[in-house]
Amino acid sequence: MISRVAESCFWLTRYLERVDCWSRLLDVNSSFSLDIPLATPERWRPLVIVVGQEQDFLDRYGEDVIEDAEVVQRYLVWDPENPSSLLSSARAVRENARTTREVISVEMWELINEFWLWLNGRSAKRLYDRDRDAFYARLNSQCLMFHGTCYSTMLHDTPYTFITLGRAVERAGQTARVLDVHHHALNELDGRSPADAAQWIAILRSCSAYEPFFKLSSSVLGGASVAEFLLFDRTFPRSVMHNLDRAAVLLNQLLKERPEALPSASRRALDRLSGSLLQMDLDDVMQVGLHETVTMIVEGTAELCSAIQSDFFPAVDAVSPIGRRVEASPEPTAPAVSSQG
Repeated sequence: MISRVAESCFWLTRYLERVDCWSRLLDVNSSFSLDIPLATPERWRPLVIVVGQEQDFLDRYGEDVIEDAEVVQRYLVWDPENPSSLLSSARAVRENARTTREVISVEMWELINEFWLWLNGRSAKRLYDRDRDAFYARLNSQCLMFHGTCYSTMLHDTPYTFITLGRAVERAGQTARVLDVHHHALNELDGRSPADAAQWIAILRSCSAYEPFFKLSSSVLGGASVAEFLLFDRTFPRSVMHNLDRAAVLLNQLLKERPEALPSASRRALDRLSGSLLQMDLDDVMQVGLHETVTMIVEGTAELCSAIQSDFFPAVDAVSPIGRRVEASPEPTAPAVSSQG
């Protein structure tokens, strides 16, 4: 398998996960900000910060509108100049799918292409203006449909392994970013007001974790239990630890095909990140600080992606399809764009 195709497979699902995660977060945040009174700086600015685009937003739109729900949502959904917008991520998904037509299934390509055409058509804009919840739900359902189609119609060989590896790495980082958006709420572990409970439920809904969380009989709703579930629960498919475990299995599959003499920077990077998290429990997280912990996870996943790039894609040409190597900032409060994964 040539490096160009492997890299495109890896990035395809990374960008798809961004569409899925951020459409859900925007939907939940929109509903929550209408239902629960929050201090102004807690509503929309954290979303712009965590995607690493605060300075770009301020330069182009100014400080006065960073808490304007409509301006921020249009920036994060439709702005073609914002590399973290849903439109830019969807474009990157399609471009990476187009360059891997020889390994993905026909059904996968048709699903992605139809989704891209819909998103660029009038019907998507009308749905966005008329029913924002339905628009975000359509994005989520398209992403879920892709994963099911991929599992059911694609050969489970090396390209599939890179696709699922990209999803695992991205999910670990995105769950950490969602926690960072709401870390102030999760730090209020003893809060028992309806507003506190609504905050914690919003965090669970942002990760599609509401129902799985309450299916665990030992779980009691609170900041501590929510943070612990999303960080450490190994049975929930969007938790950080579950996806690091999954990435380890997938990396082992790929490394079996490499000559033993070749080093594995990706395996070492993953072991460092997983080892750091395994040495912690919830008390350690709260002592260190939730923001500091999730920042460590985001930076660790960025380091892991760079190592995967070094191990598996070293020969890829510097000129790549649109979006494949655009990476959001590893530091949630310091936006930047990297030239590598």
